Amino acid sequence: MMINANLKKIEQLLVSSQVVFTVQDLAILWKVSNKTSLYSNIRYYLGTGRLKKIHKGVYVVGELDDINSFEVAQKLIIPSYISHYTALATHGIIFQLYSSIHSMALQSKQLTMFSKNKKFVYHKLKEKVFYNMLGIEDKKKYLIAGPERAICDSLYLASGLAFDSLKMIDFDLLKKVSKIYDNKRLEAEVERIISLERS
Repeated sequence: MMINANLKKIEQLLVSSQVVFTVQDLAILWKVSNKTSLYSNIRYYLGTGRLKKIHKGVYVVGELDDINSFEVAQKLIIPSYISHYTALATHGIIFQLYSSIHSMALQSKQLTMFSKNKKFVYHKLKEKVFYNMLGIEDKKKYLIAGPERAICDSLYLASGLAFDSLKMIDFDLLKKVSKIYDNKRLEAEVERIISLERS
């Protein structure tokens, strides 16, 4: 009977659209409210190799090489969204690739994933700006700053940052996004970028 119950639990993970799970995700998916029972199930699956620990309180189903680093980033620090260098490179705004995954969060932190020695960098953003969803794209498994939001987040963190390609930028949206930071320096930098690109 226990084997059947455990098979159903692992099948629930396998048919889920997710491959990365927090302890809370597992509790909700498995409908287990008792912590002792929950951790017993987690230990069981870790022992069978069907579940792998990638960081404290974060687990993956499947092969480690197949997991999406952006999805992992969303689970290590909740809430957060992909931005800064990672989003800029993803959108083709900068050409240099960074091995670290950069995200915006309500705290600054650096974490290294146990299994792949991958570094995740979280940059602090004030709550009012962080919770404003203007320019953030929902990719179902993770959130990522769109091109305009990624530029503004990056200029907020590092004044004078240079960009390689601004061909795909909606300058009206860029200007609108810049205003949510309530930061005159950032707004002035965005105005300068827009006037240079439009001249």
